[in-house]
Amino acid sequence: MKNKQYDLIILGGGPAGYSAAIKAAQMGASALIMEKESLGGTCLNRGCVPTKFLWETLNIAKKIRKSSSFGITASIEKIDFAAVQQRKAKTTETLLSGLKKLVESYSIDIVEGPGRFCDKNNIEITTRNNETLKIKAKNIIIATGSSPKSLKNLNIGHKKIIDSTDALNLREIPKSLLVVGGGVIGIELATIMAGFGSQVQIVEKESQVLPGEDSELAQEAKKILERQGINVQTSVDKLDDYINKSEKILVAVGRKPNIESLALEKAGIKYSQKGIEVTSHFETTQPGIYACGDVTGNSYLAYTAQAEGILAAENALGNKAVSEYPPIVRVVFSFPPIASVGAGENYRSGNTVSAGRFPFASNSKAFILGERTGWVKVIADKKTGRIFAGQIIGPEAGNLISVIALAIKHKMTVKDLSREMFFHPALSETIHGACEDFLNRSVELPKK
Repeated sequence: MKNKQYDLIILGGGPAGYSAAIKAAQMGASALIMEKESLGGTCLNRGCVPTKFLWETLNIAKKIRKSSSFGITASIEKIDFAAVQQRKAKTTETLLSGLKKLVESYSIDIVEGPGRFCDKNNIEITTRNNETLKIKAKNIIIATGSSPKSLKNLNIGHKKIIDSTDALNLREIPKSLLVVGGGVIGIELATIMAGFGSQVQIVEKESQVLPGEDSELAQEAKKILERQGINVQTSVDKLDDYINKSEKILVAVGRKPNIESLALEKAGIKYSQKGIEVTSHFETTQPGIYACGDVTGNSYLAYTAQAEGILAAENALGNKAVSEYPPIVRVVFSFPPIASVGAGENYRSGNTVSAGRFPFASNSKAFILGERTGWVKVIADKKTGRIFAGQIIGPEAGNLISVIALAIKHKMTVKDLSREMFFHPALSETIHGACEDFLNRSVELPKK
């Protein structure tokens, strides 16, 4: 490896990094991944996967508690949190093993350790065996991801004051927890900790939780949290009155790009605290060096990072594809889940859009499941009916929102989502119902 020159070196083995490496291999290029921690990045090891595992554990418990309504006599003696954490770790390990085999199947080399630039063509890495390697590549992709942000007045010492990684690895559930930040990460971890028995309070500096979402969706999210027993305070400027009242404090105020240890200046790469500057081709200010995923600061989502990694690899190997972001879905795993896509009513200038809505309480499948809370809202142009956005609160929101995203991408109208496209009984019928409500012709809703 010391003397080997690669067509492509990828710094980082998360969704952007390993996807870039596989795409490069598919195009016939030799690729090397440098990963300082674990393949799979934050998503697999410290984010999406472990979070959703814990949420699903609580979801199963919720179904057991409701099973009597289906004629099933069952009860939960206790939830063994230590056993839950063991199962979570096992799940992550299994997925990690599968990912390693996937990468290795493409003859991609992996070296573990932190990489940093020597110059625009060479990367130096210190391996786990304390061996220092200097490796040259024709092209380089930076995909080092992100890490939790901190606050000046709250030093994350990983004991009383913790970040999201610490929260996911707790051995015991704290009796009380203060969550600083009411965004997606804060809400999901508050939901999980409250579900396992912690007394949780969320404080958010903005006027609503889920800043950036429509006010109606944010208000509903707040109600969902409060029904779970979570205290929510918004427009909080000072934390002095809160920080001494909880056993632990979780700082969930967003994420920051991992750029500090890369020595980017040695390669002539322009960057700021927001991330590495890139063109629409994901090329940095240094020709031949690309950056994608969280490290650019454009989007902190695993699925957008994966798409960017693929495009960056294609361009590094000679293509000139431009990033044209389709509608990006946003999902929050609360009880019930919340999902949205596109800019909502609060973010549309003028009086040009209207909304159709359909409640899950009027959907047969939701009634069968006993999951009747929530609604689907489709936002479209008043004149043409072209769909611009959608919002869902209810069962399987994270899956259903993709239908609306597809409709937006292909410039479909509310009339295009016709009745025969949706099986009965199915949760997806609510999307058709919302479109019909927009047209004021739903045969499943009361007369207005």
